[in-house]
Amino acid sequence: MEKKTYTEKFEELTKIVKELERGDIAIDEMTIKIQKALVLVEECKQTLTTINEDVSLIREKINNSYE
Repeated sequence: MEKKTYTEKFEELTKIVKELERGDIAIDEMTIKIQKALVLVEECKQTLTTINEDVSLIREKINNSYE
């Protein structure tokens, strides 16, 4: 299975939210879409946390190199 990028996940999440807002989702699909949205939110959150940690490490290395 191909791993989706952060951007692809975010775009899919945005699409689901818009469908929910417009009421474009059949009631039978709504639970599935909401569950998928929750998974996407968690995956995006994890990606952002990882990026934040990476940036912090890089900043620390840069600061340490100037000491």
